[in-house]
Amino acid sequence: MKKVPFKKMHGCGNDFIIIDNREALMKSFELSRFVKSVCTRRFHIGADGLMLLEKSTIADFKMRYFNSDGSEGEMCGNGARCIVKYAHLMGIAREVMTFETLNGIYEGRILNGKVQIKFPPIPIKDFNLNQPFPSDENDFYHFAWVGVPHTVFIERRIDEKQDKDFIQWARKIRHNPAICKSGTNVNLIEILDKNQMKIRTFERGVEDETLACGSGATASAIISSLLGHVSSPVNVHAKGGVLTISFRITKDDVQDIVLEGNAVVVAEGELLSEASVSV
Repeated sequence: MKKVPFKKMHGCGNDFIIIDNREALMKSFELSRFVKSVCTRRFHIGADGLMLLEKSTIADFKMRYFNSDGSEGEMCGNGARCIVKYAHLMGIAREVMTFETLNGIYEGRILNGKVQIKFPPIPIKDFNLNQPFPSDENDFYHFAWVGVPHTVFIERRIDEKQDKDFIQWARKIRHNPAICKSGTNVNLIEILDKNQMKIRTFERGVEDETLACGSGATASAIISSLLGHVSSPVNVHAKGGVLTISFRITKDDVQDIVLEGNAVVVAEGELLSEASVSV
């Protein structure tokens, strides 16, 4: 019976299982099935996603991120904060580090108990604002690829939607090929003032509403600023806590993009192969 050491962490309620795979501990596992199994709540540890920390030749380490459905994702903002703290706690990296993802190289920092992720610059032309929604000529959405694809809708009161209604609404958008062929995360936001906003996110790969989404908060804050609603820094209030997004908009791109929030270790132990569930 193979035992796999792990830590369970969360960033504003967005929770993850993290495994040190620098010595190819997971080589005998079919990763997609394994991830889907251990992320299944009630039957296993349960999580929104799983990350493997691996060796990198171009950064301090490589972050491999898997959604709870077993699919491998390009990037995850809250997951990145957790794995940065994990790397520091394990003595793998110092307070300032770089890490490799499928979406490129990112920088992580630990500062005054919070964890920061610095995103690469994003060209202004990559933000698609005020797009007519395919099935409703009176509705508009905004789209950007911020680590992963994000669609943003702005409403006056986002809590008026019951959870089941929000999920049903968001699921149709998530799978709409007219917006993004590979599927999209869906964010519903409410502007509170020039530096505050609320957010709800349906995450692709989790296929459910999550308590927070770091890249979704980042995409929403920048889009809201481009539309003239907010200014950096922006405190984004998710169900699981507050994320702070700072950035600088220039003529050609958005620079100095930083996502800041908590990263908490809640448990550690060993995953047991016999506990795997049928998926």
